[in-house]
Amino acid sequence: MRIENARPEFGGRLKSPEYYEQVNSVIRVLREHSTLRVISNHLNAQLFKTPSGKEWNRERLSAYLKSNDIYKGN
Repeated sequence: MRIENARPEFGGRLKSPEYYEQVNSVIRVLREHSTLRVISNHLNAQLFKTPSGKEWNRERLSAYLKSNDIYKGN
C-alpha cells in the first residue's frame, strides 16, 4: 500500500495540512458575513470535499467548525 493511500492513525487527519489551511482560510474569510449554507455552497463550488470526501452542507460544516475550534470572529 502506498503511503498516500494509507489510513491515518486513530484520530489522525484524513487530508494534508495544506488542505486544512485552504479550507480554514476560506471559512474564516466568509464566516464573518455568511451563513453556513453559503459557506458550504462556496466550498462545494470550489471543489473542496469534506475530509471524509463528502459534499459540504450546513451540518457537516457546523461539525467541522466545532471540531477545529473555528468560531465566528476567529
